[in-house]
Amino acid sequence: MESLTEEQKQGLGVAFNEASLLGVEVSAERSLCGITFSLLTLPESSPAPEDSRIQVLLHPVGRVAASLRMGRWDNDTAAVQPFELAELLSVVQSFEGLPIYGWEFFDLSEDKFRSWSNRLSLDWHGDPSGMEHSIFLFQEGSIPERILDLRIWFREIEFRRPDGTLICTEHVISGGKRWWDGLYAGDKRTEGHGIVPGQADGKQPGARDGQDAAVDP
Repeated sequence: MESLTEEQKQGLGVAFNEASLLGVEVSAERSLCGITFSLLTLPESSPAPEDSRIQVLLHPVGRVAASLRMGRWDNDTAAVQPFELAELLSVVQSFEGLPIYGWEFFDLSEDKFRSWSNRLSLDWHGDPSGMEHSIFLFQEGSIPERILDLRIWFREIEFRRPDGTLICTEHVISGGKRWWDGLYAGDKRTEGHGIVPGQADGKQPGARDGQDAAVDP
């Protein structure tokens, strides 16, 4: 496992943009968090991978804060639904793998957290040494309308394929960069995801069909 540099955080932000969030699970005993994504990624020349899942491992985990609310992200009166750390995986999976977007996910400002930190469903504190970095994730369901905001603090990170093979951080970053560069260059390998180049706004590389570029709530 390794810590993250500023350059790596920016590169991973691009790699994780529009990734489908498939699961998040925390082992309190091992102070370990596993996050499963399906990434938008491309190799240098061969076809896009049929299985683009990746497991992100965070260790040690210092804190897990989540807010599950029954309403839109901008509804300050939406009811908060409490849940336990052991239920985190089932809560995330209940959104059925919705994408995350905004291409900034690591070490966001405390202002971002304060906007929902007074409406927590879960606030678990683990290893005090695992507070160096944080990752922000979210899911926004429409039927029924609800939102999950999730922030996990950690010290070190590593990436693995579904078969457990270790992947270096730079490989994850380069695959994501190739996908987004390919989208704008008209690379046929990026087709089939419902994403088209959007108007540049400094935050979001693309937009879904029929929508403006999505922005981070």
